[in-house]
Amino acid sequence: MLDAGCGLGAGLAALRRAYPQARLEGVEWSWPLALAARLRHGRAPVGAAVRRGDMWAEDWRPCAMVYLFQRPESLPRAVAKASAELADGAWLASLEFPALALEPQARLQCPDGRPLWLYRAPFTAAAGATAPDAAPARRPSSRSRRR
Repeated sequence: MLDAGCGLGAGLAALRRAYPQARLEGVEWSWPLALAARLRHGRAPVGAAVRRGDMWAEDWRPCAMVYLFQRPESLPRAVAKASAELADGAWLASLEFPALALEPQARLQCPDGRPLWLYRAPFTAAAGATAPDAAPARRPSSRSRRR
């Protein structure tokens, strides 16, 4: 699982609680935030591999799930990247903000009341969604999973 734009790592800690056996990785552009997340969550009990990097340049193909807490303005870019790179059966999870171009598989409520939107590849365009985000590009369906 990849927390793309992990910030201080709160999402990594929540993912560890939900998926104790998962291999967790976090990538964060800001070096102070990446360092803080690594120091806070790089060891037990979270045990996530956190690095400084560009979530947009990151290869999402090996991911079983990509978790995001992004602004609504950046979600179309995330949808395009996920559509191009995530294999069939992989998940895109968006905290608080829906990807309006996609039909969600589920909307969960976090313990603090915030919504978590879940989308499973291959993605389905939302009713009434308009181009360019409405018709995600197809990608090969079988990829090895590392995270």
